[in-house]
Amino acid sequence: MLPNLSMQYFIALTLVLAVATADEFIPSADETTTTNIKVALNQESMHFMVAGDFGGWPPPFYTTPTQLAVAGVMSDVASKLKPNFVLALGDNFYFLGVTDTGDERFNKTFEHVYTSPYLNIPWYPTMGNHDWHGNAHAQLDYSHVSKRWTYPWYYYTLDYTLSLSSTTIRTVMIDTTIQCGIDSKGTPINDTVAEEQWTWIEQQLQEGQSFDYLLVVGHFPVLASGNTGPTNPCLFNRLKPLLNQYKVSAYLAGHEHNLQHLQDATEVSDVQYFVVGCSNFVSPRFVNADAAEFTTNFAWAEMEDLAGCFGRVEVSATSMKMVFIQARDGSEIYSYDVLPRNTQ
Repeated sequence: MLPNLSMQYFIALTLVLAVATADEFIPSADETTTTNIKVALNQESMHFMVAGDFGGWPPPFYTTPTQLAVAGVMSDVASKLKPNFVLALGDNFYFLGVTDTGDERFNKTFEHVYTSPYLNIPWYPTMGNHDWHGNAHAQLDYSHVSKRWTYPWYYYTLDYTLSLSSTTIRTVMIDTTIQCGIDSKGTPINDTVAEEQWTWIEQQLQEGQSFDYLLVVGHFPVLASGNTGPTNPCLFNRLKPLLNQYKVSAYLAGHEHNLQHLQDATEVSDVQYFVVGCSNFVSPRFVNADAAEFTTNFAWAEMEDLAGCFGRVEVSATSMKMVFIQARDGSEIYSYDVLPRNTQ
């Protein structure tokens, strides 16, 4: 079970987390900023893993039983599938982020937890709201310290090419906290950088039309069947139209501590919405599962053993298969095949 914290600690923590920073300084990207990573693989297909909200616990605990259970099963799966990378969906360090690149959280909540050599691969993070309570830029700077933590900018793209099958996938990593605020209610933490990111997002989607698969990854969900749903108005009103316009294959998010697969019910759309947010905590509250805004294809949160979950994705010329895995016994509890964009 989780560490036995006092009620006073919970109250103090709640008060701290309720404070959102207004117009926080964030440097703008310029011509020296790397926002695109290109990788060509001499493979017909590839695997990658998805871990959301994996950020452990503050000192002196650093981890949770759920995080350790998930890390163990991720290691087992990785040893069999040899994934090429891991997508980290934010809330990387609960509850108050990190202070600098020397913060012991990097070792005790990340490096010393995911120790399998098969997880010694690129980890591509995005920032969650809890990360912004600390020194967010330190998570970018840690890329120069770690051999696998790969975080070039607050927002960036991953362009992978599978040479043996001529299959391409673009993943657009965005910082939804910059856009929507620490409380996710729609007030950006920096207006200037938020608008720069909105412009950049549309540009990346527009320039990504030739890719077989086009993903967008952020921490806050656009649609959610849990207690933060049914929609995030900030993203529902501004990001969802872009996802539809540019025929995005899927949007991946965390924030809600469970597994979800949703589809938009407000208009005809092939965009798949996946939530993978239970790599450290599990929350079974699906109070919006029957919301009119979407169809809930799958929703899972099992409290037994607090074992958590994660996702794996297999990309080939014929499909991009999302698989949900529960850490209690390593079983695959749901899968869905997303077709290449040129066949839809």
